[in-house]
Amino acid sequence: MKKYLLLFSILFLFSGFSYNNDFAQNPAENPEESLIIVFAGDIMGHSPQFQAAYNPTTKRYSYDACFRHVKSIIQSADIAIANLEVPIAGKPYSGYPNFSSPDELLDGLKNAGYDVLLTANNHVLDRSKKGLERTIWSIKKRKLLSLGSYIDTIQRDSTYPLIIEKKGIKIALLNYTYGTNGIQVEKPNVVNYLDSMQIKKDIATAKLKNADQIIMTVHWGTEYELESNAFQKVYAAFFVRNGVTLVVGGHPHVVQNAEVLYNADSLAVPVYYSLGNSISNQRKLNTDGGILLSVEIGTKLKKIISSSYLPVYVHKGVLNNVFQYHLIPSSDFINHPQKYPLSQADSLSLVVFDQSTRNRLNNMQLFDK
Repeated sequence: MKKYLLLFSILFLFSGFSYNNDFAQNPAENPEESLIIVFAGDIMGHSPQFQAAYNPTTKRYSYDACFRHVKSIIQSADIAIANLEVPIAGKPYSGYPNFSSPDELLDGLKNAGYDVLLTANNHVLDRSKKGLERTIWSIKKRKLLSLGSYIDTIQRDSTYPLIIEKKGIKIALLNYTYGTNGIQVEKPNVVNYLDSMQIKKDIATAKLKNADQIIMTVHWGTEYELESNAFQKVYAAFFVRNGVTLVVGGHPHVVQNAEVLYNADSLAVPVYYSLGNSISNQRKLNTDGGILLSVEIGTKLKKIISSSYLPVYVHKGVLNNVFQYHLIPSSDFINHPQKYPLSQADSLSLVVFDQSTRNRLNNMQLFDK
């Protein structure tokens, strides 16, 4: 009871916020059938994470518990995409600075409902050529899609941009990174780096393939900075100017600001500079969570109808008798605290994360679980 009294006191302090279901739409207001794409932020693989995933009795790893409370959201999407910021490079497993996570992380992501994994990021070459190639093959083995890094130019040229067609809508996915921590890619491997000339060519290819939506996913920005920098803003404008219809960023490990830009046809282009951490061991202020981004595309005009976000907190601790890194939609905890027996300190951290995120994205639409 004391814990709930504390929580209600916290909510009173933040009483300027509404925790209703802002994402629910009235069918009469939106009669058009739509396609939903959900994006998640950085999937990290710090050592405590794979240690928590290990069961000493079965001697196996499992990440399923991590996604239990967001699984329904991910699986309800027509396409679900996450940034895999850790190589699946085999043993020995390791965390920062040269990551390699167990194959079972991919199983956990697939079981949660993800369809596409982004691999163009600064950790893709942590285990060099072998790690890059093993990651690609491990993803493919599980019948998941990936983009951003490739075995060779033949694979890139034949599969990039990644085209996904659902409900009559053709989606072109692009993925690039600012760098790879100074590690050089070894031939014949390919990593998509931010290169304006190459990006122009890739966007042109997407247009030639008659893509209805050209979605840019990009690894950029300054770590732990809550606002986008000049480099990101210049590139965002460049993307929009050349035909990109949605920009989704990662890398800073915090949720950054978002805005709407307008293309030459005066169509709105949502730009989310960083979705933050989907899951990680980072516990400092603003790094202990991220957002799920939901984008709705109408099947008639094949245009973006709406974009909205859901703050998701990473709880490191015990839930349902399992010690793990549990992803908790913060509004679900706030509305139904009895579902999540968190400590007073964790409850406060979650609500502070939620408030801070909503403050930063107060110009964008919110959706609640």
